[in-house]
Amino acid sequence: MFGLDKSMMEQVEKHSARFYKVMKNSLKVKGENILIISDYGEKDHSLASMLGYGYYHAAKSKGLEVNLLFQEIKKGFMSADDHVVNSIRRLEKNNIIILAVSKKLGRFGEEKSFRGFCKAQGHRFISATGLGDVRNSYFDLFMEATNVNYARMKKKGLPMKRSWDKAEEIRVKTAAGTDVTFDVSGMEAIANVGEYHEPGRGGNMPAGEIYIPPKGYYGVKGVVVVDGSMKYENGALLVQEPVKLFIEEGRVVRMEGKHADLLNEALKKFEDRAKYPYRVRHVGELGIGINPGAVLIGSMIMDEKVFGTGHIALGSNYWFGGDIKTVYHGDQVFKSPVYYVDGKKMDL
Repeated sequence: MFGLDKSMMEQVEKHSARFYKVMKNSLKVKGENILIISDYGEKDHSLASMLGYGYYHAAKSKGLEVNLLFQEIKKGFMSADDHVVNSIRRLEKNNIIILAVSKKLGRFGEEKSFRGFCKAQGHRFISATGLGDVRNSYFDLFMEATNVNYARMKKKGLPMKRSWDKAEEIRVKTAAGTDVTFDVSGMEAIANVGEYHEPGRGGNMPAGEIYIPPKGYYGVKGVVVVDGSMKYENGALLVQEPVKLFIEEGRVVRMEGKHADLLNEALKKFEDRAKYPYRVRHVGELGIGINPGAVLIGSMIMDEKVFGTGHIALGSNYWFGGDIKTVYHGDQVFKSPVYYVDGKKMDL
């Protein structure tokens, strides 16, 4: 049942209060219909099923209207299963959708994106994708990162957002060798602090990052040393040796390191699929993790949120205010960054 054995279900049910706390505090759930979409995962990598069932059990326990759907694992450009597509389309406006999937939701029609669809329909949502990278043994760690003090995280994150909103330039340096500069003049930062209260709003869970797109295509230059985790074609991995990215005029022009071939191969495959291949290697995001409960585990849904890390993303950024629209968005995490906003060191 639910793709989980009895012991796994019991483990999940122990966290029922935590799952409900997320729905209550982040989504402000009341009497809405809740649609949960998950998949069956793979052996020892069933975190998607565990989280999907967790939200379902918590909602049922509180007498909420909830429907939990499972589908096969979706990768790349695959479509969501028909029963999932039909349920998404039948859901009346201004309800709630929860995603907990091993890779992706999958395409579900001609809509531009899941986020765009939810915005148009007024659905509030939370999303956990790429969970297939995570072993079941990390379930408790994942729950710790999900159940942090969001008020405290917001208090720390909003001043960073306001600082970045006013900035002309942000420079990031690390002891490992990162030294990269972003032109962010006129751009607005996003504070992902777990508040998805308004119709059409939603985001990741775990939450906990501040991020901003650069100005245009060419506003990034320097070197990024990825020594935390790296997103490639099949998921994310904790890097054993740093990968060095050389960036000129907003674009990665060269890379070095043990895992550089993995990243380069992934970028080539997405370039082959892209209408405008040159966009794939452009840097589309600068971010900082602010979640004190998150740890590096080799899953980007958590890794980019870890307090004391920074990240860049290559590829698309149009959905959060940037100019780059393409088929790829891949975050790359580095440790212990120091941020300089218009030349002044930013306190973390």
